[in-house]
Order: sequence, then C-alpha cells, then structure tokens
Amino acid sequence: MNKINCIILFLLIAISSAAKTSASYEDISLVFTQPTEESRSQADSIMRYVMENASLYADAISRYKADVYIKGETEIIKSNRLILFAHHLFPVDRHKKNIIFEIMSESEYDAPNIYKHNLKAIHGNTIPNEKKQQEILSFLNFNIYSPTVYDESILTPVGEKATRFYTFNLEAIEEVGESRIFKIRFLPKQVSQRLLSGDLYIKEDEWRIEKIHVVGRVDFAAFDMHMELGHAYGQLILPNKVDLHLCYNVLGNRVESTYHSSFHYKEVEWTEKKEKVKGAKREWKPLDLTHYYSLSTDPVLHTQDTAFWNRTRDIPLTEKEKRIYEIHYPTRKKGEKDTTETIDYLKLTEQLTSNINYTSPSTRIRYSGILNPLQLGYSSRNGITYKQRLRITKTFKNEKQLTIKPEIGFVFKRKEIFYKLQTEWNYKPEKKGTVQLLLANDNQTYSSRMMQDINAHLQDSSFNFDALNLKYYKHHYVDLHNCIEISNGLQFGSSVAFHRRSPVKPQTQVDPGEEIEDLITETFYDFTPAIYFTYTPRQFYRMNGKRKEYVYSYYPTISIEIAQGIPNILQSSGNYGRVEGDIHQSLNLGLTQRFNYHLSGGFYTRKKSLYFAEFRYFARRNFPESWDERIGGVFHTLKREWFNASDKYVQAHLMYESPFILMQLLNKNASRYVLSERCYLGQLWTPALPCYTEVGYGLGNQVFNIALFAGFNKGKYDNIGLRFTFEIE
Repeated sequence: MNKINCIILFLLIAISSAAKTSASYEDISLVFTQPTEESRSQADSIMRYVMENASLYADAISRYKADVYIKGETEIIKSNRLILFAHHLFPVDRHKKNIIFEIMSESEYDAPNIYKHNLKAIHGNTIPNEKKQQEILSFLNFNIYSPTVYDESILTPVGEKATRFYTFNLEAIEEVGESRIFKIRFLPKQVSQRLLSGDLYIKEDEWRIEKIHVVGRVDFAAFDMHMELGHAYGQLILPNKVDLHLCYNVLGNRVESTYHSSFHYKEVEWTEKKEKVKGAKREWKPLDLTHYYSLSTDPVLHTQDTAFWNRTRDIPLTEKEKRIYEIHYPTRKKGEKDTTETIDYLKLTEQLTSNINYTSPSTRIRYSGILNPLQLGYSSRNGITYKQRLRITKTFKNEKQLTIKPEIGFVFKRKEIFYKLQTEWNYKPEKKGTVQLLLANDNQTYSSRMMQDINAHLQDSSFNFDALNLKYYKHHYVDLHNCIEISNGLQFGSSVAFHRRSPVKPQTQVDPGEEIEDLITETFYDFTPAIYFTYTPRQFYRMNGKRKEYVYSYYPTISIEIAQGIPNILQSSGNYGRVEGDIHQSLNLGLTQRFNYHLSGGFYTRKKSLYFAEFRYFARRNFPESWDERIGGVFHTLKREWFNASDKYVQAHLMYESPFILMQLLNKNASRYVLSERCYLGQLWTPALPCYTEVGYGLGNQVFNIALFAGFNKGKYDNIGLRFTFEIE
C-alpha cells in the first residue's frame, strides 16, 4: 500500500493547495451581509414566483440565431515546473505569459439544450487553440432558467427543487419607474462544486431575471460570471452581455482568464404552446441529436482589419489591452525548428510525460507518452499498473476510417505483461459497420477438468487456491469480427476467434497429483465462431459527418451472444457451446443523481470436450478504467481463480451516484472538490461460489477517481480492496 499512499498523498497536497487559493478568490467575489428572518421570508416569497415562472421561461425560446462577439485575455500569474502538466487539466500555453484574442461567432440555439457555434473571424496576439475557444463558448451555453446547467453538472437556484440546496435573502430593492427590482442573495446550504452562490436581480410582477451574478467552480477553475439579459422586445429572457473571470490554481500554478461577450440577435423564435387533445397521438422527441453543441472552426477568417473589429466591438479596447496586443507570439510552421529556444530539460520532460498528438487533413496519431504518470492505475489485487497506448487513424473517401490501436501494459504485482493489437476498418460509417481484427493475450487460466477437480476439493474446508498457486495456461488469441447496425439501436455482430493456451509449470508447495500433472503438459487450441445482438430501444444519436455516434437512451441495452467451439480446425479440440446475456441501464434521477444497474448471466452447453470457462461479461480486468467505463460493473475484490472455476454464473451490479452522500458529513471543505460520490453493490452466484457480495464507496473529480470495496463470502467478511484511476488524458 505504500506506493498508492504516495499517489494519494500527492493528490491531497495538490487539492489542499488549490483549496487555499481558490477559497480566497471566492471570498473576494461576494461580500456577505447578515440576513434577518424578515429578509429571508421576503426572499422565499419572491423566489416562489420566480421558480413557478422558471419552467415557462426555460422553454419559451425554441430557437435563436445571433452574432456573438468575444474578447478574451489570459495571464499566467504564477508558475513552476509542474505547469508542464497543466495543459492536461485546463487550456494553457506555458510559453505565452499574456495573450489576448477576439472572436466573432455565429451562434445558434435550438431547444431544449442544443448549441452550435460557427466561428467567423478571429484576431489576437496569438491564435487560441480549439480548447481555448471551447473554454468560453461552453460558458455561454447557460440557460439561466434551467434547473441544471453545463451538462447537468451544476444546480441553479431557480429550479423547482432549488430550496433543498439554497438559502435566499432579500438584499435590496430598487425602484425602476413604476416597478421594482429585487436583489436576492442566494447561498448553498452545502459546500459542493455542484452549487453556486451569488445575486439574482428580479423584475417585479413579471418575475423574470434582469441580471445575475454567480460564483462557483467548474472543472479546475473558480469562476465569477456577470450576465445581463436583453431589454429589447422579444429578447427579455435572452443573454445580452456576459463577463466571466476564471481563476485556475493547480499544483502551485495560477492562471487567470477574463472574457467579455455581447450578443446581437438576428432571429428569435418562440415556442408555440399546443393544447393537449384527448386521444391525440403521442409526439416523440427526435432521436437525431446531430447539432447538439458543436463547434465549427473551418474556415475561420484570421483578420487584422482594424475597421472590422472597431465595428464589431461593443466596448473599445482599454490601454492595457492595446499594450498586450503589441506582444506578438510568432507561430512556427509544422516541421520548422525552434531557433529562438534551446532544448532544455523542461522541454524534454514535457515531451516524455505528455500525450503526443499529430494531425493532418486525413491522419491522426495519438501516443500516451513513454513516462506519462496519467497512465498509472492501482488496485489491491494487481498493485500498480502502467499502460502505453498508440492510436493511428486514417480517414478515406466518404469518411471511411482505418484505425490501428496497439496497447501494452504491465501489472507490477504479478509481473505480467498484457498486449493488444487492434485494427478496425469502419467501412460503412453511417450504419456503424466495422470489421475488427484483434490480437491479444489474456489472464492465465485453467481447464474444465482441473475445474472439476478443484470443485471436488472445495468440500474440504481447508482447501485454498493460494496453496496450489494455480497459474496453469497462458492465453493468446486472435479475434476477427464484424458488426453492423440493422436499424437504429439494433446491431448484429459475428466473430471468429482462435485461442492458444500453453501450459505454465506451477511452482507449488503442495503436490497436485499425477492426474493434474498430466493436464499441464499439453497445449490446447480452440476455434470458436460466435454471433451476437445488441438492442437499445429509442437510441438517441448524432451524425459526425457521415459517421453515426450513439449518445444515450431512456431504455436499457440488451445483449445476447452465442458461441460454439468447432473441433479439428487448425488443431482445435474445443467442442462446446457458450451462451451469455446482458442488460444494463443508466437512470437519471434528476439533479445530478444517477442509478445504474447491470445484470448478466451465462453458461456452457454441449460440453463434449475439455474447455476453458472464460466469459465475456464475467471477467477479470487488469487495468483500472474510468468510472464512465463501468468501474461499477465488475468485481474488484474477487480472487482471479474464481472467474474460471464454474461453467455458469449470474451477477448483478447496482450503483447510486450523487454529489451529496458522505463527504458533507466528513469534510465540508474537501467536498467542494468532489464532483461525485458513488455507492456500489455487487452480487454473484456460481455453483462453486454460491453467494459472493461486494459493497463499495467511491469519490472523484475531473482528475482522479478512487473507490474502496469489501467482499463477503456467504455473508462473512472475505477481503478489502482499493481501486484508483486517473480521469484525464
């Protein structure tokens, strides 16, 4: 545990450092006054009207098109050598201390939450990369009347259930003509990155928001945003001007960005309210989400036309901004050597420890970096793991793609190397038609004969796997499969796999017996064709050019796979069948809460020969995966021998996610840096292991996720395990 403790200590120090600096930033942004019972009561009454109207205002606009002017400035206030890793966390160029740029974007909105930004012109002392452009554009996707914003990561103070999370106080009343504007201060009841603080300015009688000032955290930044809404007829609930201040405090580095944006609306369409007709046919929401928040940057006019920008700006440049414009950062052409800067250790370190990307019009290459610490992972069963990944993508006519993805990883505790060479040909992108060739190795395993012998030994309460040190067969295989969409959400696949299992002589302190000794001297081959179906009802999708990408569904995904071993092909001896089924779903419970379930089962049929019990959905994973890749859909404390000890299984995994579970009780300050907490429950049945239960608790943010699991065999404590993974690339 010493190695993982070092990793955790490093992360806690970084978070603690960020907490000290960002807390002071938030304290400066809002000066709090002591509320009274009367001011709270008045504020609650006003907010009831606001919340009643918020749902109407949130959907009042069906579509708009606007020209958006954006001016951005970024300054590196404080830096150290760890800024080499900062670009993993937020958009920053360590070589450019102070940059300024201006953007003209044609932006479109379609209800309920579809944003499209098409950049028309850009100018500055340096041209910001796409991540820098998306930084400000993502903040503009702020529907002030929506209960959640930024992909449901933040709860707003105007949602139907906002009183659960916020307190309100009437700070001031301003007379404007014959009406009044109420200034309402809102504060979170709990310390969380999911919640905001700030001021609402409410128009009396109409109970709409005139402007808003919010302070909060998103990703790795503390932000302070002022938004004014329109005053022209038909634009009263649309943003007019937005001023944003971002402050990053990460690993002792401080970077501040300031943005100003203004909107000029060209088209605004209001939602037509339709009366419900009894017996009318239900209207389904379109499944095609192609235009859900996209950023178009080609072609972009890099113009230095002074007259153009003078016409575009709603406020002139300040003297400070003019001086920053005079700082010119030259852009080198691809392949051109840097003659102004010598190669130093910092530059070499950056190349070795960061992702390496190369992009041309038709080819993309991405490499994880030979010494990249973000490729580290940890689990109690495997210890520290390290992985290297390379991805080469070549795009052809009609957006057909060839992708080559070699991977290699090392499990330190078991001193094992795992490799995978995967080649994919996306021959029909609009129907997700893909042919894949996979060459890889897998966990060491043992055969069904040995399984029967082991199950017989299980009658002896003193038996344990560790005594026999079961490392029987190395497993290498090649798999060729094809998958294509039959209709939206329904996919059919077929595959042919060839397995080679070579014996590994065990070093045991216990004599396994002559019969088992004979089993481990022969190499086995399996030739196994398979077919499978995967179906998700009402699957939402988007088209990326001609490529179809699945997004989400409100219904479960169901999969069925049938495999059959065929003997006497390429020395194969396997003659058996395997059937597996899987169903899983992620249920959004609202207000950043989520419930996932994952059920699967499988069995072997027609076992006419020796076979190896290796299932697709009940398998051991060697490298910690992101939470978004089913970290809650596998067992983490179960010994690897049990995965191959039975010819049938049934498993269930449940996961509940919320930002408010335990951290609010344990450490309120630390909870502001926890994006989400998760509770896990897993249950397994096999003939060899009739009742195995696993419970777990995890927490994490955009940098890392960590989870603790405990296993119970027939209700009795068995073991405990820890799992850790980085979330950033």
